[in-house]
Amino acid sequence: MKKLLLILLMMGLIACLLVGCSGVTPLPDGEEDEGEEETRVVMVEIFSQEGCPYSKIAEPLLEQLAEEYSREEIVLVEERAYGLYSLDEIRDRYEWYFPSSSDRSTPNILFNGLNQRIHYQSTTYDFINGKIKLELNKEPKISITNTSSGTMKNISTSTLSNLVVNGMTFKDLGKTGLRYAVTDILEEQKETVSTLEPEDSYNFSFTLEDINWDGNVYHGVIFVQAVQSSTKEILQSIYIE
Repeated sequence: MKKLLLILLMMGLIACLLVGCSGVTPLPDGEEDEGEEETRVVMVEIFSQEGCPYSKIAEPLLEQLAEEYSREEIVLVEERAYGLYSLDEIRDRYEWYFPSSSDRSTPNILFNGLNQRIHYQSTTYDFINGKIKLELNKEPKISITNTSSGTMKNISTSTLSNLVVNGMTFKDLGKTGLRYAVTDILEEQKETVSTLEPEDSYNFSFTLEDINWDGNVYHGVIFVQAVQSSTKEILQSIYIE
């Protein structure tokens, strides 16, 4: 009997050496795997204009960083505040962020609303990346499941109030400086949530018509924004492809 147990033990050791160990520890009875931890997505908005020398510096750097990070970490949207490719919705959003015209020179780079901001100055890769990392390191307050028709949930321990669920579509124009050019802000479809208690959820739906998503040209983002907070904070966003 002892000889048989020894043989079985040796066979088990050999099997581990041949195929390796999975490193997965079985969960105790009655416990389930909760899946991946929710992370904070950084929505980066740049308000720019054609011919602005500082915009010409900032936009390629932002586009480079948007490619280096995953869409579960960063969503970049480029909003032309003036001139070619500008829209009424973009100008209205810019004025909503900055009621004073003196604050609306370009570029204006916003990270999750006004949580972090770079305004009207030459910038560097490291400086922009530092702002992104500051936001990535914050605990998420909202989770979003699905995309244009989905659910948001308050995963914080505090009641959240005056929330707006909104969205944008943007298009790859095939050139540096406007690879994420906003084509529409879904103001007419935005939904307002007065309060959302911890663990409470809210279902939303957006209709995206007449958009050809093929060819990886059009993209979108749905975001939840605390519109009356001091920084008009974007609490969470989700990329649509």
